[in-house]
Amino acid sequence: MQNDNLLTPQQIEDYHRAGFVFQPGVLEASDIELLRREAERELAQDSPRRTVEAGTGLPYRVHGSHLNSDLFSRFVRHPKILGLARQLLNDDVYVHQFKVNKKRAFQGEIWRWHQDFMFWHNEDQMPEPRALTVAVFLDEVTEFNGPLIVVPEGHSEGLIPAAAKNEGWESTLTNDLKYSLENSERMQALVEQHGLVAPKGPRGSLLWFHCNIPHGSAQNMSPIDRSLLLLSYNAVSNALPTPSPRPEWLVGRDFAPLKPLEGTLIAPAA
Repeated sequence: MQNDNLLTPQQIEDYHRAGFVFQPGVLEASDIELLRREAERELAQDSPRRTVEAGTGLPYRVHGSHLNSDLFSRFVRHPKILGLARQLLNDDVYVHQFKVNKKRAFQGEIWRWHQDFMFWHNEDQMPEPRALTVAVFLDEVTEFNGPLIVVPEGHSEGLIPAAAKNEGWESTLTNDLKYSLENSERMQALVEQHGLVAPKGPRGSLLWFHCNIPHGSAQNMSPIDRSLLLLSYNAVSNALPTPSPRPEWLVGRDFAPLKPLEGTLIAPAA
């Protein structure tokens, strides 16, 4: 694999200004099909890493799949992913968190407004907001099937105060978020000032966003599933000072710099 997809200086500037950058249709259809099948396999496994919807009992999220799947372990080192993470953070990186997130047709639940760094700083003691997430579109994302919504430039004011609603790390797994912003006056002011954006596009699109940007998503009202991979990278120089109380499948413990994948996503036979 060649890293022929590095961002331009203007795109990097746009990311730092707006807090996100969107790349429609970047990944190959064959790779996306592999990732889709592996995501469904992960969702089908009964595991503590899996979260189910309270109303239906259907699984909608799995953490730590890069530790359980050789395909996902290789994917986090894909040059079109890893190269950009290193560009945007201007550092070597490691995986802080990996999620499969599925909003099922007609019933995928909402995710309330939040900032990722609030969780990573409060729960994991991440020192600085030098981390980001890339959302990999496994399905086409439209305005109807629960796209991720961000507040452009909303990361620029840092953390928005949000009191913990409940105790324990288990409460960070569900969409009844431990730290949410829906009643925040600052959140309302940010939206009035900067508006909202919901990037949409075909399978294989990549949405990169800063760990401090406020974001959320609405219910999937459509007959079309909306599945994402959410890969969160942290700068190696910003690694956690002490082990997080949350399990390794939720918070990365290996701070070694990732090296780009050579060859294809499918590992060669032994």
